[in-house]
Amino acid sequence: MLDCLPIYHWFHCGNPYSGAQGGMRYLVAPAKKADPGPWSLEHTADEKQEMAEFPGNQEGLDAAVAWLHERYEAEPDKWANIPSILDCEPDK
Repeated sequence: MLDCLPIYHWFHCGNPYSGAQGGMRYLVAPAKKADPGPWSLEHTADEKQEMAEFPGNQEGLDAAVAWLHERYEAEPDKWANIPSILDCEPDK
């Protein structure tokens, strides 16, 4: 799913996009965040969220996708061992 983001024009028009790869959930908007699932960003503790900012152009979108891949591949055990939403409570 990390390679299935919409084309740059989608973001240029101000639209956000969210998705998930394994246990990692992500949001692409004016800023990009990655957080450990199973909960959404609103219910995940701030200290568990990661954020990076990229230029608002096609190169920035390409860099954001590369960053998501890097974060996902850096800690495969972390993302593979995220509990089910049915087995835990939200952080906040």
